[in-house]
Amino acid sequence: MESTTSADLEIALAGAATVTEAAEATVAHLEANGLTLPSLYLEQAGRLRCHAQRGYWQVLDGIPCDVGVSGRSFTSGETVEVTDAIEEPEFLFAAPDLCRQITVPVRAGEQVVGTINVEGRRAFPPDARAFLEAVAAAFERRLAELGGPPPETTAQRVARLVTALTDLETEAAIRATTLDSAVKLAGLSTAAVIVPEGQGRARLEVAAGPLADDLARVEPQDLAVLDGWVDAGSSLYANGTDDSGLVMHGRLRDAGVATLVVVPLTVGGEHLGSLLVASGTRQEIAPVVLPALEILAAQAAANLRTIRTVDRLRTRARLDPLTSLGHHATFQEELRARLADRRRGGMLAVLLIDVDDFKAVNDRHGHREGDRVLRQLSETLAGALRADDQLYRIGGDEFATVLEVDAVAEAQEVARRVVEVARTGPSTVSVGIAVACEDETADAIIDRADTAMYAAKAAGRDGAGLAPGADAHGAG
Repeated sequence: MESTTSADLEIALAGAATVTEAAEATVAHLEANGLTLPSLYLEQAGRLRCHAQRGYWQVLDGIPCDVGVSGRSFTSGETVEVTDAIEEPEFLFAAPDLCRQITVPVRAGEQVVGTINVEGRRAFPPDARAFLEAVAAAFERRLAELGGPPPETTAQRVARLVTALTDLETEAAIRATTLDSAVKLAGLSTAAVIVPEGQGRARLEVAAGPLADDLARVEPQDLAVLDGWVDAGSSLYANGTDDSGLVMHGRLRDAGVATLVVVPLTVGGEHLGSLLVASGTRQEIAPVVLPALEILAAQAAANLRTIRTVDRLRTRARLDPLTSLGHHATFQEELRARLADRRRGGMLAVLLIDVDDFKAVNDRHGHREGDRVLRQLSETLAGALRADDQLYRIGGDEFATVLEVDAVAEAQEVARRVVEVARTGPSTVSVGIAVACEDETADAIIDRADTAMYAAKAAGRDGAGLAPGADAHGAG
């Protein structure tokens, strides 16, 4: 196999005016010397991008830098040779009949910036590895002369930044990443999110950059003007406000803004606000900036709406649909969490509240009236609890709460208020009180409260009973 430092390769590389032309010359030389299916990849935006290849009809591209044989060579900085693809779990089959691959890292200085690969269906010549490494060295020399790997394109930058948004799980993370990405895409210093509040007002949701404090002092009415410029779906930019006599531009100058871009945060026709990017110096907005920011803003808006939808569904899943109280599962979850975290001291009590003769309400007036009674009663009972206590509907006509108390008498006082307020409505209630014993399980304390509640019913209803075992906590 002819030496890769031969005149024809050197001449071809010397004649390459761009990195892509040098890559084409390199793979053409490999193919001419019998190494089949050569390809040359360079890292851009965190992925290996194919800059030249021979012999493929379909080409793997955008390979994550730690995936496949190429990824192993890229991350390790070493040549990797595969002689049996079936036995190689990292092999990426660009075609099903390939079985061999040699990959050599490409460096710019000390940094690995890409790979050169050859693949085949049969064994390579014995000196193929050394040949490929010598070709890579020749390409590296020309790459250095051309100034190194080509920079990330705007499209690649947008793709990378937008993709980063899709992995985020909170609104705060989405907003922060959007601001950071907007500054990078626009080449300006500051970014902010404006959210409309109605009635001609808007608020600055978040801002980052040297103008953030100045933007925070912009009046809500003026923020609404900025948001209103794009709420119909259009975008805008201003290449300088210093020579404008418009009132709003004057107010922007007062906030230190000389250059401005505003794009809508809109998804599915729903306007969530606007993304503002600004600079304190006059700068020309390149033609690619506005569409890049529009793509970023559209993805951010979509992610924000998705998270809000998921949060609403999660909240709805934790609530009883009739009363909007927490349901049985959330009560159990809360009780178990409180039992597991007793670091603040004090006592933990459970109150089970059952509506007296509720079946009679349904029988006499129907289930619609019964539902109305339950809704009314849920509001009444919740009002009898202390400010930090939460009421749950854990069954058809059964409610519950978890109390942190300093003494058993405190739990009894809450139960007394619950019984009293219920008397003002259409039905009375019976309450069972159980104060948790040391190391008691959630099921055990609920069973004791249940027993106490049925004891209250047996004693004539419309009252409260204290479960046995509470005296261990100082009940009289």
